[in-house]
Amino acid sequence: MKTSKDIKMIGHERLPFSLDEYRRRYDLVLEGMATVGVDVLLVRGPENICYLTGYETPGYYGYHCLVISPDAEPVMVLRRLEQPNVWEFSWLAESEIIPDTRVPHEVTVEVLRDRGLAARRIGVDKAAYFFTVEEYEALVASLPEATFVNAAGLVEQARLVKSEAEIDIMRGCARMLDGGMRAGVDAVRAGATEDDIAAEVHRVLVGAGSEYPSLPHFICSGPRLSMPHATWRGRVLEKGDPVFFELSATKYRYSASLMLTACDGEPEPRVRQFADACLAGLQAAKDTIAPGVTCEEVDAALHGAFEKAGIGQYHAHRAGYSIGLGFPPDWGEGHILSLKQGEQRPLERNMTFHLVPAAFIYRETGAGFSATVRVTDDGCEDLSAFPRELIVK
Repeated sequence: MKTSKDIKMIGHERLPFSLDEYRRRYDLVLEGMATVGVDVLLVRGPENICYLTGYETPGYYGYHCLVISPDAEPVMVLRRLEQPNVWEFSWLAESEIIPDTRVPHEVTVEVLRDRGLAARRIGVDKAAYFFTVEEYEALVASLPEATFVNAAGLVEQARLVKSEAEIDIMRGCARMLDGGMRAGVDAVRAGATEDDIAAEVHRVLVGAGSEYPSLPHFICSGPRLSMPHATWRGRVLEKGDPVFFELSATKYRYSASLMLTACDGEPEPRVRQFADACLAGLQAAKDTIAPGVTCEEVDAALHGAFEKAGIGQYHAHRAGYSIGLGFPPDWGEGHILSLKQGEQRPLERNMTFHLVPAAFIYRETGAGFSATVRVTDDGCEDLSAFPRELIVK
């Protein structure tokens, strides 16, 4: 049986983490495989592949499959075009290329047969975005001697609790994000457009070293503020218009996120009412977070602030979600763990969450503020230093 000490890992200066960090992750997943009785794991999600190996590419729309087994060296099966990214970004020593003339899963089947892994218990992630029903059925038909096991969530469980090295990168993202948010707020003025503001945000974030985000930055104003996940559309700001920001900064595919509301001039009274409730909810969630507290308890504390303010019906979403490693279409890890009603799993030290108190009335009013936080020994650390308050210029 091979552990991470037994496999070949190629270290180089382009890796964002040490080989010891990758060995820790690899062994965590091997332990998870043993727990669920899986001999071979086919890793198809770009976040999980990146987490285990460092490999990344925007071309994850194409076929990528990382084959892991305690009885063999790990190997990446991928398009020929993407193979240089294995050498550039990962520690992997072995890869198997797929010519564009081949059916991708057939090459994976050949790799399994060549390595004596075809008659094993093979774990697949039935919840993965890029693992289709068609591919699953074709694998089952091609490997009748294998037993297929749904291993959804196995790698994700390892990702939930961050290492100190991961948190250091997220802190760096938060510092870049503070600068991007400051640029956005400074650009808020009557007569400016949403496009002007977005241009400043992007200029500062990219200039600080932030990479392409896993979600677009959300910037909208006036009645458009109430639109969930709205991006800039060129609207011209008027005096007193609220401007809503939800931004992220990204490095090595790790993100920190931050939400804020700002105005050039005093907004209409309900904006301040909604902002006060959001800020109270954010503080209530921070005060509740600690190891052993359930996700549901944090959600109840945050939502309670909206109920107390008499606007509970306008806060209808979860209190927050795990955040860390992400590729488009999401910077969050909410599919792994969310702070929501009915979620009884307890928090653990070094879990990281994006707390997202916000409330809106469509085409009328609203506000939102957030924090990316780390669970500490007895509470939480806000990774951003930017002040959370309704900014009225």
